[in-house]
Amino acid sequence: MKSKTMVDFDQWLVRRLKSKKFKAAYEQADEDPYINVALQIIRLREENHLTQAQLAKRVKTSQQAIARMESLSYRGLTMDSLDRIARAMHKRVVIQFV
Repeated sequence: MKSKTMVDFDQWLVRRLKSKKFKAAYEQADEDPYINVALQIIRLREENHLTQAQLAKRVKTSQQAIARMESLSYRGLTMDSLDRIARAMHKRVVIQFV
């Protein structure tokens, strides 16, 4: 089995911001809760030194499902999936209206 090198979130972000499409979506994170949540999932996974496959195993889903949830254009997030991800990393989901 190939081992994957973990890239920390900041390195990943710098690399991804080179894409005009990604940069435009990223700049909407404050206004778009889906983008904000996707970035939080990525950051939390990276802080826990997990690959998408490792997180998927904890959440009992596929790596592809985690990749979709981390996509800045994905709009299919559910409270159940967010709760499962949070619990897998010993966190909880908090929703606020500000």
